[in-house]
Amino acid sequence: MIGFFGGSFDPVHFGHLKNAQQIKSELNLSELFLMPCREPVHKSKLTFLTEQRLQMLQMAIQDFPELSLDTREINRKSESYSVDSLKEIVLELPEEVICLIIGMDSFNQLSSWRDYQKFHQYCHLIVLARPGEINEQNYAGFTLTQNSKDLPSKSAGLVYFAKTELHDICSSDIRGILFEASQEGKIHPQQSLDELIPKRIINYLQKL
Repeated sequence: MIGFFGGSFDPVHFGHLKNAQQIKSELNLSELFLMPCREPVHKSKLTFLTEQRLQMLQMAIQDFPELSLDTREINRKSESYSVDSLKEIVLELPEEVICLIIGMDSFNQLSSWRDYQKFHQYCHLIVLARPGEINEQNYAGFTLTQNSKDLPSKSAGLVYFAKTELHDICSSDIRGILFEASQEGKIHPQQSLDELIPKRIINYLQKL
């Protein structure tokens, strides 16, 4: 059973990396791939260039070698749709159980994703919630399970809400620090980045 954790990673941070590390352990995944999109459909324009986001991810997995990188979406020359990636993955790995890992915010917007009604045919859905986030979505064709051990026994179609305690960090807060934006984020603009992103990425950002 393998997982794919999609996102814009604008920029990648310890919230992404440590949450991915923990969900891999919780689900006993053989591999977990970070899968950056090229042009997110449901977000405004990205701050960092495609090449910069990819370089930062490549640096990040040097510090988190248990994670891998899947570049299929960022290599596309068009908008990223998860359903297209799921179809490709299932064709490439027909014997593998696939878990698509998303945040609660994305799960609550799932009905706006292209062909979301078909997702349950291709994968299990793993939902990560930050403290205080509430499920406002129906299960979109998936069947709820409370037990992660149910996941390997079916090829697709289950939704599981992760029990892992998540690291509550947002890329927008980090951008606020980097660009001294005035915003109502949890993180003060003068706060150090040392506990938020890997040191090698801090060094990279300082050179941009």
